[in-house]
Amino acid sequence: MKKNVKALVAFIALLTLMMPTLSLSASQATSYTYVLNEKGYLNRTQDAYLPDKTISDLELMSPEDLFVDKDNILYIADSGNRRIVKYSIDKGIVVGLLEYEDFMNPRGVFVTKKGDIYVADPTAKKVFQFDKEFNILNSYGKPDSPNFSETPFEPLRVAVDNIGNIYIVSEGVYNGVIQLAYSGEFLGYFTVNKTRLSFAQSIQNYIFTRAQLANLVPRVPTTFSNIFIDNAGIVYTTTMGKNFDGIKKHNTAGGNMFKEEAWGGWGSLTDVYVDSQGLIYTSCNDGYIEVFSSAGEFIFEFGSYVFDLDVSGLYSNLPTIAVDNNGNIWTADGEKGYLQSFKPTDYALMVYGAMGLYEEGLYEESLDKWNEVLRLNQMSVLAHNGVGKSYLHAQLYEDAMEHFKVAGNREYYSEAFWEVRNNWIQGKLELFIMIIVLLWITIKIFKYFDKNKKINKLLKNIKKKIYNITIIHDVLFSFKIPKHPIDKYYEIRVFREGSTVGATIIYLITFVAYIAYKTSKGFIYQYKAVEDMDINAIIIGFIAIITLFVICNYLVTSINDGDGNFKQVYMIPAYGLIPVIISMISITISSHYLTYNEAFILDVILYIGVIWTIIVIFLGFQTVHDYSFKETIISFILTAVFMVIAAVMALIIIIMGDQLFEFIKSIVKEMAQNVFI
Repeated sequence: MKKNVKALVAFIALLTLMMPTLSLSASQATSYTYVLNEKGYLNRTQDAYLPDKTISDLELMSPEDLFVDKDNILYIADSGNRRIVKYSIDKGIVVGLLEYEDFMNPRGVFVTKKGDIYVADPTAKKVFQFDKEFNILNSYGKPDSPNFSETPFEPLRVAVDNIGNIYIVSEGVYNGVIQLAYSGEFLGYFTVNKTRLSFAQSIQNYIFTRAQLANLVPRVPTTFSNIFIDNAGIVYTTTMGKNFDGIKKHNTAGGNMFKEEAWGGWGSLTDVYVDSQGLIYTSCNDGYIEVFSSAGEFIFEFGSYVFDLDVSGLYSNLPTIAVDNNGNIWTADGEKGYLQSFKPTDYALMVYGAMGLYEEGLYEESLDKWNEVLRLNQMSVLAHNGVGKSYLHAQLYEDAMEHFKVAGNREYYSEAFWEVRNNWIQGKLELFIMIIVLLWITIKIFKYFDKNKKINKLLKNIKKKIYNITIIHDVLFSFKIPKHPIDKYYEIRVFREGSTVGATIIYLITFVAYIAYKTSKGFIYQYKAVEDMDINAIIIGFIAIITLFVICNYLVTSINDGDGNFKQVYMIPAYGLIPVIISMISITISSHYLTYNEAFILDVILYIGVIWTIIVIFLGFQTVHDYSFKETIISFILTAVFMVIAAVMALIIIIMGDQLFEFIKSIVKEMAQNVFI
């Protein structure tokens, strides 16, 4: 028995030695990294940053703000301990403590190129200025300007530009960012957020009097949460609340330099920092970190919120962010009081390298880098945009279009398409001229050999025979109505022109044109993919609106002595739809050949078609029912009211029917379990 056991052990050991060695590895990441896909939604991607250093032995209490100077020294606004901690990132030690007797709650810190330290203290209601040796130089209290007399001065964050002007985010100030001169003189408000009204407030503006509006809660813009000034003197701000313009890059007049609103993030943005490459980093109070390009293009997002666990890279509160000279991100947990750094991965460095090469004008080198990124992530929107831009500068427009389409970048796709279209037109111009000349010659030859107009008469007879076919006649009659609506609707009323079959065919044509308009426009104008549409809802909605309108209008006009019967009420809208049908078909086709700059053409076509159709249908009901203008308006209003009532009743019946079905179903189950078993 012992020999058998020893033999088995020896056999297992031999198999173990013969088996290949398996290496197991795990990512350091404690949260996922996300990028935007072509539809504007967040998708998971490779890790962009990994947690690096977790420093919990500095005895920080409620750290509020971070700043890294040119010597890679991290300044920490340790508000709970009423001090500024000076921490050497390279050495990993505290190299100074700035403690000042007038500090009460220092929450903001900024260091100039010269080394002067500015500290914002809302409780002391001052901004303090120190030199690099911690000697007090100035303290800035509330400005004595009459324009500032009733404004609270409780500085939360501070930044200083290259000429010494001071920018202050003050608690409870809705007028904007306070700007002071080096002397402390109030220069005004550098920038202000726009007031955003809710739907209810917008309605109130229309129906309330000035006196009533004055009694409401004041409508004020959202306040800024932080401010930063980069090495070039450009001002950046973040805004409280979930806004799509939560991060702004300001010009000298205070306006936003971003063409499009930057991604708004998961929650209120708490801080912004810009590195030497121009990359913009923001922090959210919910623990998320976001990275943007210098143009405001979203790059990465990572991080997460955690309350009762101590996990590196996850936060219970994230009030601030900074970036050191090595490209590492530094953050502080405002509640737990520890510092956390993140190190960029090779993937992130590859992305940043490609962006840097592109901004330097090295497009071929940038293209190679972007292709390396694509090898790691074939669906990277950022990489496809980068490749497309490089191709655009290399005048490879068709290749650029392909990548911009994958990235969902319609603006740059339009720019590349304009070049492709322009080249195509120039190449085919001679052919177009030849075709026009040949057509002109053909017409002249036809007229010469058909002097007696025999061929012309033959064609007219064929056309007449086709037109006299009942169904074709009833459908084609609709093309006469937009030109002379009153006369032609009079023929429908008196001479019984048209038919319900013809009207039904027109409704079907309208539906097909509408579906094509919704699903088949060119990429530049097709904002929603077909797979994201609820086709069933579109079909049901189309049928329901027409059915409700016809039934409700017939009921209303029957009560109000309208002359039209149900058949005519069904036919009137159909025979007035030709303008909107033509406009939808025209837009669907034209959208494949027009660029963004020509969007107004499609808008004009749509407006003309819709307005023309509304006028024609209005005149149709007025003519068929023998109504005055006022009576027609009243009938339309009552029809709309009846439609709403009918829709609400149908919804109630559906809900009650579902509940009744579930009730009966539960009774049957109960009976099956307790009676028949």
